[in-house]
Amino acid sequence: MKSIVLYLYRFLSDGVPLLLIFLPLCAFVRMLFLSQLRRKTLADRTDPVRELVMYGFFAFLILLFTQTFIMNSGQNEIKLIPFQIIISQLTDINSTSFSRRAFIFNVIGNIGIFIPVGIFIGYLFRKSFLRSTAYAFYLSLVIETVQIPLERTTDVDDLLLNTAGAAIGYLIYRVICRRR
Repeated sequence: MKSIVLYLYRFLSDGVPLLLIFLPLCAFVRMLFLSQLRRKTLADRTDPVRELVMYGFFAFLILLFTQTFIMNSGQNEIKLIPFQIIISQLTDINSTSFSRRAFIFNVIGNIGIFIPVGIFIGYLFRKSFLRSTAYAFYLSLVIETVQIPLERTTDVDDLLLNTAGAAIGYLIYRVICRRR
């Protein structure tokens, strides 16, 4: 539990400088976009809750960017065999606590990091389950592809787990929407 808290602290603290730079830039670009719409006033063009969620999504993407592109692991590997890492971690899980932690951070972390993506896409773009999951898949594919030249490990398992996380996030969004 302590390592999860430390990871979340690092996730947030590493991203704050970029949030301070890019979130105002995102707000500026969003305002330019909204000003191009053909409605009379800005109030006619926006829903305050949706805009707040949109900026939350921007902030999350900036934090995701810091985690996936800036934080170098020093490894440059491409792993294209599905579930190879997960299976090897499962076979080693009883040998050391490090193996358990690595498995948890790999599987639960890759699923968990994309749950908000599924929620945000579902709420903001109001697409079907399949389309929302496909958008999340494409986002994860872009992340994994861009990591190739950045001395990061690119793993097909990450792509699959991220997509599963977004699908779970979308289902959470649908459950929340039904209750309203």
